Amino acid sequence: MTDHAGPQKHDAVSHHGRDFKAYRIGAAIVALILALALAWQVFEIFDGDARTVPEVRWGVTTYNGEDIGIQDTASSLLTGTILTDRTTFQAERYQTGPSPEQNRPDYGVVPDTMMTNSPMDDGEKFTESWAIFDDDTGAMLREGQRIIGISSLPYPNAELFERPFARDWRLGIADIATHLGTLAILGMGFILALFLAVRGRVPIAKGRSPRTVKRFTLFERITHWMTSVSFIGLALTGIVLAVGKTLFLPFGEDVLGAVGWISTWGHMMFFPPFALGVVAMAVMWAPGNLPSKIDLNWIRKGGGMLSDEGPHPPAKKFNAGQKAIFWSAVLGGGLMVVTGVTLMFPYVWADLGTLSWAMLIHAIVGLLLISVFIGHVYIGTVGMEGAFWAMWSGRVDRNWAEQHHSIWLERIETHERDGT
Repeated sequence: MTDHAGPQKHDAVSHHGRDFKAYRIGAAIVALILALALAWQVFEIFDGDARTVPEVRWGVTTYNGEDIGIQDTASSLLTGTILTDRTTFQAERYQTGPSPEQNRPDYGVVPDTMMTNSPMDDGEKFTESWAIFDDDTGAMLREGQRIIGISSLPYPNAELFERPFARDWRLGIADIATHLGTLAILGMGFILALFLAVRGRVPIAKGRSPRTVKRFTLFERITHWMTSVSFIGLALTGIVLAVGKTLFLPFGEDVLGAVGWISTWGHMMFFPPFALGVVAMAVMWAPGNLPSKIDLNWIRKGGGMLSDEGPHPPAKKFNAGQKAIFWSAVLGGGLMVVTGVTLMFPYVWADLGTLSWAMLIHAIVGLLLISVFIGHVYIGTVGMEGAFWAMWSGRVDRNWAEQHHSIWLERIETHERDGT
């Protein structure tokens, strides 16, 4: 038996080493691809051809056959199709809904009417006295000391979008959120892939033990997976809603329509289990994730992730890294729930300005949470040997527990010896 034990152990160690080497090679390839994607994204930010800018069209305006100056004629180009699209976009959900069966809202003008400031015959919907007003009449349409714009579009609060904040909102949604989210997601993936390529997978230093330790209950694991799966669903459907046209229009309008319809309803369906999971996790794990002094030592030593040499810093059931992920999920998830509910019920308790901020916060926090989630998945799978089983079977290798959560393991074994 002794003669065969050595070679068998050597073969197991060699096979183990080959597996870890394969992880590093694969990670290096992924890191290279993500580095190229990051470089392309940075170029797109600064090349100046994809920024959202206000659309301004200028032309000569006439009155009674005479030119009265060069003015912005963007509103003069709002023909029936454009007016229909803008009105539908701004209509409340109960009017147009995500449901394709809903009719478009009624308009204040007929579809073929062109909004213009040129004279019109008596009896038209737009008469000269209504369409062209003097300075005194125009001043009456503007609230004092508040610039919100003036609009004749036939939907409530249209004038609020003809104001400076509307441009800031558009810039935030189309540019800041998009670029920030892309950099955060690609950047997190690049850093983790590079770390795995250079450092390799964090092994169980003493090798696997024949003993296991119970770490999470069945209820805790169900809550974790329910929240995780629903978050993945929200992330995927949210990305489709945000940039689905760019991603799926090349495959045809039918594909874009089907994916958009599924994502619109799917985003709403994934919300309840996610919200429930965030609340349940906060109740279960918040006491164990409160900051403590030993977290500073864990951070100072990099959590023992940088080297296999020497003992890992001691930690309780949750170390500083896990605490950071937990509070990101709970606080960020809470913001997503609050802003999401606000957007689900527009104008119930929030005005248009509040809804605009809610949409900005919802988009930016959601993209940042995706990057945090990628880091969490990395640690729980390829990044660390033995970590996955904590949330799969609920039990972990004893040597893994001693290496990463020594204080927690000592307490567990003390209770087992004392029979408590």
